[in-house]
Amino acid sequence: MSNREKLWYLINGLLNDSYIPKTFCDEFTRIYDLEIDYDTLSEEEKCEFRDLSEMAGRFSDDAEELKIPHMYFSASDIINKAKHIKEKLGGIY
Repeated sequence: MSNREKLWYLINGLLNDSYIPKTFCDEFTRIYDLEIDYDTLSEEEKCEFRDLSEMAGRFSDDAEELKIPHMYFSASDIINKAKHIKEKLGGIY
């Protein structure tokens, strides 16, 4: 499985409840930030995955942290972004 396919696999897994948001965020940021060959992604994927990776890197499930404006993203923020990507770019994935 290519790293591009892994990113889509993670998105699909998050949306069908196979992954908890914390695990999804850890894996998505690891693959996108460290392992992916960006040339294998479409321009739209690069943009959307980059945004999701930035959000995932700032994921928190701590209620106090989530009160800080514009600092952290909640599980629902991450899931909504994944849904947006799936609807916009899902295609065969």
